[in-house]
Amino acid sequence: MAASDIACTDGARYVYADNAATTPLSPSALAAMMPYLTERFGNPSGIHRVAREAAEALAAAREHLAGCLGAEAREVYFTSGGSESDAWVLTGAVQRFRDIHGAEAPVRLITSEIEHHAVLHTAEELARQGAEVIYLPVDKVGQVEPAALEEALAHAEEANRASGSHAPAAALVSIMLANNEVGTIQPIAALARIAHAHRAPFHTDAVQAVGHIPVNVRDLAVDALSLSAHKFHGPRGTGALYLREGFSIPPLIRGGAQERGERAGTENLAGAIGMTAALEEALADLDERMRHVADARDELVRHVLAEVPNVRLTGDPARSGRLPGIASFVCHDVDGELLVVLLDAAGIAAATGSACSTGSTDPSHVVTALGIRDPRWARGSLRLSLADDISPEDLALLMQRVPEQIMRARSLSATV
Repeated sequence: MAASDIACTDGARYVYADNAATTPLSPSALAAMMPYLTERFGNPSGIHRVAREAAEALAAAREHLAGCLGAEAREVYFTSGGSESDAWVLTGAVQRFRDIHGAEAPVRLITSEIEHHAVLHTAEELARQGAEVIYLPVDKVGQVEPAALEEALAHAEEANRASGSHAPAAALVSIMLANNEVGTIQPIAALARIAHAHRAPFHTDAVQAVGHIPVNVRDLAVDALSLSAHKFHGPRGTGALYLREGFSIPPLIRGGAQERGERAGTENLAGAIGMTAALEEALADLDERMRHVADARDELVRHVLAEVPNVRLTGDPARSGRLPGIASFVCHDVDGELLVVLLDAAGIAAATGSACSTGSTDPSHVVTALGIRDPRWARGSLRLSLADDISPEDLALLMQRVPEQIMRARSLSATV
């Protein structure tokens, strides 16, 4: 069942506009997975024929997935998802730095203020363990200025010279390719070149980007890249980490030879095959998917801004500067969590940037990083992330229901 086939309790059509959170599993991916969930159940680590068949299937999936990214098969490691991949590369890069340069060398991690919490929370833990974490600011559309990274690295090198250290300026620079809340795309190739000029390796969290815009690790010139299958119609609980040949980090899990000794445990063969099938399907007509959903997104944005006063678009307004399917706003005098509840009741699945899962009423860290600090604006964030095959009927319902519920949420918010 596609997300667009969900019905409201009253039988009305329900529109799923939270695809940045997760996507429905592609039927093609499910079909590719089914044999490996049933009769082809072998463990790839064995040597009998059932195991050999599984090992061959895993190798083929790795080869095909690598091809989708412009990588070599030996550079791709299967993981449980983007959060694991992010945590592994950050902690691994810091440990690698200490192993190479010694415990006395100053350890720095450079990232941005708008990263996913998988990066931010891992960075916080590394800071507790003695690493210095430098958070780069973003401009009003959510983009990291290359000059800011240059300045941070130059300052770190100066500090190293003053202390007599010859170690590189940073153990790792980690900047996401595209933001999960506002969709802004970062100039990753330019940022990676700056990092490399200062001998620092570069990682990008590409979880929101892979399968939605062209992503080639050679063109981006990154040393590491994270991705997650369920963001592009693959299975949940499956992801990958690209590590450029020559950039090695310590193993994530010890205890077996799986993933070339870097991540022990019997591989999720069905997940790897489903992820690869989903990504190949997404890339087969990527240009058309991008055009289709961006056209729908732009029409929705124009309509909401025209129909509802005191609503601002967040993120890069340029079509090429943001993910094609993400429309994000802040709404004045609106409680974002209340708005999402009202939209759900009205037949729209959406998201707000506030930390509703923790019960916090604090505004989104992404929204405040954009310079929107007035709580009357910042607490009213709304993200609509459209399906890449959105129908005219679903778009029409979004254009009708979203303005209605923003106005209703504003009215109700004023009474509490």
